[in-house]
Amino acid sequence: MPENYDVVVAGGGPAGLAAARVAASEGGKVLLLELQAQIGGQTQSAAWIPSELIDDTLEGSVIDSVQSVVLRSPHRELEVEGDFGVIVNRGSFDKLLAAEAAKEGVEIWVGSPVRGILEDEKGVYGVRAEAGGWSESIECGVVIDATGARGQWSSLFLREIQEGDWDEERMTRSNEYLMANARSSGEVELYFNSLFAPLGHAWIYPFGQNFVMSGIRGARIHPDAALDEFIGREEPEKLVGSSPIAAFRGQLPLSRLESACENGIMSVGSAAGQVHPLSGHGVGYALEAGETAGETAVDAITEGDTSRDKLREYEQRCQSKFGRELQAGEILQEGLQTAPDRKMDALLEILDSHPDLQEEFVNVFLSQDLEASLGSLLKNKEVEQIFGQENTRKILALYS
Repeated sequence: MPENYDVVVAGGGPAGLAAARVAASEGGKVLLLELQAQIGGQTQSAAWIPSELIDDTLEGSVIDSVQSVVLRSPHRELEVEGDFGVIVNRGSFDKLLAAEAAKEGVEIWVGSPVRGILEDEKGVYGVRAEAGGWSESIECGVVIDATGARGQWSSLFLREIQEGDWDEERMTRSNEYLMANARSSGEVELYFNSLFAPLGHAWIYPFGQNFVMSGIRGARIHPDAALDEFIGREEPEKLVGSSPIAAFRGQLPLSRLESACENGIMSVGSAAGQVHPLSGHGVGYALEAGETAGETAVDAITEGDTSRDKLREYEQRCQSKFGRELQAGEILQEGLQTAPDRKMDALLEILDSHPDLQEEFVNVFLSQDLEASLGSLLKNKEVEQIFGQENTRKILALYS
């Protein structure tokens, strides 16, 4: 007989771990299945996140605090000083999240990719996991898809239930090098140039003494070639004399799923497109969505109703918590699609002459104090011209 759980979570990133922890804390019997051989494996290395996401249990993952951000467009450069969050080691960050989930009683299987969904006329009732010669069907009350958006076995809800796929024109691909013998400091560098990063950007993050992370994200690019081109063209001072010793590839969608649940299943994190389109940041949204999905799943099981109508409470709560932020990001991204290099040059020129707006722009990029920062930034008439009057009106209306 197949094993039976209340909740099965597919994917051991921040969204899946948050969902599993909360579902278990609410009294559910929870199994988390992770494709890789370890939590916090080879998919990502560093993340730049707001400081408010770090509590006592996650402090061990912090590598550096960010006190300065250097913004570079094709013809402009601007340094902004302030308190701009922290850089975390994603391997450590995810493992610490896993430890908290395990404390709540979550059962975790690594090296256990979910290859399929178990479904009947009533809806989803489990998953099929297999690796090598091993295969197992696992039944449950609710499945939470936290498989991300990269690779063949990601976005299970989208591919298996909705029978769709991500729009290639709205998908960004990334590559990131861990650079050794680099000049590291508490400074983030961001490069906006559509030549090598259309609909995206390149970055350099501090990663401890003598190490930095240098990466790139963009649409319609080959990320390996684009990253090499960025380093070769820009010749960043921090990278002089350094060498790449690890590479981390990925992809992220620029838009959300219209629906993230069906009977017996919910999709969370980047598997649902819950990523800020302007920056690609998503850890905070992943944690919120995961926690909300975990609570909703146990509530639904307790009430004996795991229908789409019941699980839509998850969608509604996510929309209330951060839906406006993602909508605002989509509109900002749309406003930069035409003549992006010229617009970024103009934006940095405006910010250079308006120091009071500099911190607001970085906060918008980081998804930190977003409502207040957007309000201040977009009320400037010169900034409004860059993003467009109609786009500005739509964003401000979200918060009115």
